[in-house]
Amino acid sequence: MAEYSGYSLHVTYAPPQWQVMIATLLGDRPPLAVEKQIVRGWDEAETVKRAKMRIDLMIESPSLN
Repeated sequence: MAEYSGYSLHVTYAPPQWQVMIATLLGDRPPLAVEKQIVRGWDEAETVKRAKMRIDLMIESPSLN
């Protein structure tokens, strides 16, 4: 588990892909829509990077989520 901008990132390997589950860690952070809480990919580093980008975009523009 890792933390990023008030969200927890649970990184797991579910063959054949990496999966990052994003959960709200701090109460003042906007929640992610259920369909946006999981990021999947073939490369661990790239998948974590995309999860962090999703969080950044959501913080910058919460009305889009």
